[in-house]
Amino acid sequence: MPSLRRPLRLRPFTLADASAIESWLDGHGLSVPAGALRRQWPERLLADARIRTSIAEADGSRVGFVRFDCGPDQIAEVTIVVAPGLRRSGCGSAMFAAALHQARGLGLRALVASVDVGNAPALAFFADQGFVQDGMVGDRIRMRRLVHAGVHAEPLDIG
Repeated sequence: MPSLRRPLRLRPFTLADASAIESWLDGHGLSVPAGALRRQWPERLLADARIRTSIAEADGSRVGFVRFDCGPDQIAEVTIVVAPGLRRSGCGSAMFAAALHQARGLGLRALVASVDVGNAPALAFFADQGFVQDGMVGDRIRMRRLVHAGVHAEPLDIG
C-alpha cells in the first residue's frame, strides 16, 4: 500500500477504476447495488450529471474515492472512502482538503454527509473537518459544512 510521502491529487473517476475500488465500497454505511445493477454501478455514476466522482491518488496508486451528489441548491452530499490499508493515517483529511477545493471550484455552497449513528470514526472524522450535526434521517446523522473559507458563517450574497 502506498504511503503519503507525496501530496495526493484528485482526478476524475473512470470505468477502469471500478474493479479496483469496488471492494472499498462494501464498508460500514456504504454499498454497491445488488443483483444485475451491481455490474452497472460505475456506468450509472458516470452517466448521472449530478454526480461528480474522483479518485484520490498518491505515489501513483489509488488511495481513495470521493463522490459529490450535487443538488440544484448547490448543496452536495459527500462520500469519502479511504483505501482500507490507509484508514486513520491522515489520508482522509488530505482527501477532504482536496475535495473541499474541488467543491469550491464547482460553486457548491455546502456539503452534507449522512453517517450511521454507530459509526464513531466517521462521525469524528467529519466533525474534525468542520461538519456539524444537522438532524437525523432514519438511523443516520446528517452533518453539514459550509464550503467557503469560513466554517460557521453563511456566505455573503452580493447582488
